Amino acid sequence: MAQQDIRYYLNGLLMVVGEGELKLVATDGHRLAYVSTALESSVPKMEVIVPRKTVLELAKQITDTDDVIDVEISSSQAAFSFGNVQLISKLVDGKFPDYTRVIPTQHKNTLHLDRDELKQALQRVAILSNEKFRGVRWVLASGLLRIASSNAEQEDAQEELEVDYSGDPLDIGFNVNYLLDVLNNASGPIVQCSFGDSSSSALFCFPAEQDFKYVVMPMRI
Repeated sequence: MAQQDIRYYLNGLLMVVGEGELKLVATDGHRLAYVSTALESSVPKMEVIVPRKTVLELAKQITDTDDVIDVEISSSQAAFSFGNVQLISKLVDGKFPDYTRVIPTQHKNTLHLDRDELKQALQRVAILSNEKFRGVRWVLASGLLRIASSNAEQEDAQEELEVDYSGDPLDIGFNVNYLLDVLNNASGPIVQCSFGDSSSSALFCFPAEQDFKYVVMPMRI
């Protein structure tokens, strides 16, 4: 979710219910996260934006509970009830961007990586990345992924990973914090990375979590 963005509709979480499914979407304009889950009950289709502060408070409250959460939604409010807690919030009045146009579907360059191995490589390379822009380069060639960073002090770091990759050669930059965020918050052991070209957004998925997608825009390095 965005923080204090003038595009106020990004400062929250899109909740889409209906057709036996719950979808949650958030974006800050540089990346987008999408997750879906099946609903046991049938409800009318509705799209609402839950404010950032409410989402963070709700996430904190449900961390240590297995209680079923009852959700009630109106045109201007949402109520979340579980255990002896009831959280009522206003909704963001705005139109969320069409997330279906943001999630890539035609990327042909794909590789699978061990999540922990990739995470550790990124953490090491991040140490010498530019403190302000936090950029890292991914250079992909047949069978090899090289991850590199440098900073204003002319220091640089590089990691090489052997990968099962036979797609197009690729040189693309990312904000390393965006990549570490998804690796820290997903639990699947394998991450699937799909690319178009160096100027196209990348798609990160986890075969063990088919209902989750994460899109990251590239950056110039």
